[in-house]
Amino acid sequence: VHFAAQSYAAMAPEAAPLPFEKLLELLQKHDRSTDGTIGSDEVSQLVQALDNKKFWNEARLQSLMEGFGLSKGRLKLESFARILYDGPEAAVYEVVREDLRKAMISPEWDDGSYAPILIRLAWHSSGTYCPVMGGGSNGATMRHAKEAADPENKYLEHARALLEPIKAKHPWISHADLWILASYVALETTAGPRIKFTGGRLDAPEEKAVEPGRLPEAEHGLAPGMEVDEDGRLKGWENVAAHVRAIFGRMGFNDREAVALLCGGHVYGRCHPHESGSGYAGAWVENPTMFSNEYAADMVGDKWIAVSHDTVMPDGGTVPEEVRPAPGKRQYIDLSKYEGEDSGSEGESPAPVLEAFPPGRYKCLSQWVNCRADMDISSPVVGRFLETQELSIVAVKVCEMEIRGLAECGGWVSIVNSSGKTLWERQGDLTASSLKGCYRVVEPSGAVVYPDASLSGQSNARLQAGDEFEVDDVVLVKGSCGVIGRLKSQDGYVMLCGVQGLQCEKILEGYNEKPRRPLKGQTGHQMMLVSDMVLLWDSAFRPHLEVFAEDEELLKKEFGEAFKKLTELGCPWAQGVDGDRMKGASSPLSREWSSGYAASVPFPLNGQAARKGRQRAQ
Repeated sequence: VHFAAQSYAAMAPEAAPLPFEKLLELLQKHDRSTDGTIGSDEVSQLVQALDNKKFWNEARLQSLMEGFGLSKGRLKLESFARILYDGPEAAVYEVVREDLRKAMISPEWDDGSYAPILIRLAWHSSGTYCPVMGGGSNGATMRHAKEAADPENKYLEHARALLEPIKAKHPWISHADLWILASYVALETTAGPRIKFTGGRLDAPEEKAVEPGRLPEAEHGLAPGMEVDEDGRLKGWENVAAHVRAIFGRMGFNDREAVALLCGGHVYGRCHPHESGSGYAGAWVENPTMFSNEYAADMVGDKWIAVSHDTVMPDGGTVPEEVRPAPGKRQYIDLSKYEGEDSGSEGESPAPVLEAFPPGRYKCLSQWVNCRADMDISSPVVGRFLETQELSIVAVKVCEMEIRGLAECGGWVSIVNSSGKTLWERQGDLTASSLKGCYRVVEPSGAVVYPDASLSGQSNARLQAGDEFEVDDVVLVKGSCGVIGRLKSQDGYVMLCGVQGLQCEKILEGYNEKPRRPLKGQTGHQMMLVSDMVLLWDSAFRPHLEVFAEDEELLKKEFGEAFKKLTELGCPWAQGVDGDRMKGASSPLSREWSSGYAASVPFPLNGQAARKGRQRAQ
């Protein structure tokens, strides 16, 4: 322990950083154990000896130990080195982060990810801040009935419930910190900004809960009816723009920051028209589970039309169900998507050459690519793969003008799309090592267990549909798409993939630990709230919107900065900074609020979404 403390001191900011491998090597050199482990009591002694903030208690130490693989009172030396290298406090938050990452993906939830609603939870818990009347993230007062009942907080009970098992596992972390940390992890796992987390928020009692009325309202001040001006803007939109500016001004945000928050936040998730939702319907962007600047780019570049529940579309049809708001609600939908996009006059792409794309390991080249249930490009979307992600493609076929690949984990992706664009790049041949792992039987009739890899012997054993098993070796059948796996837990072999397709799908961490299901609402229709459209119509908001529409990296940077500011309003360590920001806030409305001015009725910041980018893929 004494030596470890010296090693830790060697990594002080003023010293040259010690590489992790070097630290581990030093610890191994001085290790007196016989099995390369260290006792939990020794780790506790060291962590507490380094604690100058009285951060550590029994619950935090328990989370740290269990998160780093405590077994029979011992930790592996490599885990101990990682705790030293990252710093014990950062390490224990990383344990919570890992649990949050595991909870993020869910085939049963909207678009297959809880990330958007966790971002919205943090936004709404923070967006109640008032420099005079309090509120904000420091308190997690949405736990209490009064604030939870705010109409703009509808549906967030699902996000709070998702986090409760993690809170129970790590009782030392406050709800207030957990909610904000969850949103940061959600952003990081969806290609959004990485925000440095500062803990220390406390949970506040019921009397601190915020009365409804501090969150923005999508139609605040809008004139009744569906009358629009010559530019298609619903009458009274100027009142909505003033309302949005007032809400953000109250919290000390200028126009640029407000636009960044909306452009980055409303690229996530979707609205729900049913009673338990906001009444609005649809997603802001095509892929609402990844960060992008698509919200800004589509608002500027596409055509939009105001609709209500009963609007008759220009072609005489009804509003598409995916973006049809509840009675009494008004929103905009993307007319460009409704009418279909012009394919241009470039002519047809040449027919793809199948032989150029044999089965093998492939890397995704597009920002994201849909994975569909069947080879047919109109079959349901069951998931998405992201840029640089690698897969084993076990079979390849031509469908219409596309080359389609069958993924080891189930589902089909476009290797080359109908416009001739290559979406996946071949990295090499299939290998046994890349195909070993855990599998799930997907063939409804089950999978026969054979005595040898020839699959010719008799066997009465059979794995049932849904059974999961581990494969410790793989045989690739030359001249076909056959993949045969050897069972680790029992003698025998099963066909993983054959001429009829997959019999068993490989289980990939973070993708299909639970069986994938068709994602709802994947028709490509998009919507905007009136409180979104004012960014396009207001002469002061629009220049910022246009900048972000052209520069995704700039949006990521400025959204990250603004979101950090939002989620730290009212926190003890940010008080001085917030005070300075409030004094210099560009909006006079922040000063009016400081004098007791209170505007604002809520607006459903169901703000959540993701990325289609400009690289659309089947």
